[in-house]
Amino acid sequence: MKVRKFNLLSALFLCLAFKSYAVPFPPQPQSIPPPVGDPVPIDSQILILFAGAVLLGMFYLLKKPKSKLSGDA
Repeated sequence: MKVRKFNLLSALFLCLAFKSYAVPFPPQPQSIPPPVGDPVPIDSQILILFAGAVLLGMFYLLKKPKSKLSGDA
């Protein structure tokens, strides 16, 4: 009877010990390579974009219709 309990306890111990055994992590994926070709347009022409935005803003401020409630009576 003692041998049977010992075998049962040792089998249970081994099952629990190997169940919690750590598996190695999977390999990390390779990084995405940079795109091939011309640079993105906004990176190389940011000054032109900024100047165009300023000019467009000035155009809309100057073309803004005058309000009739501004004091003209």
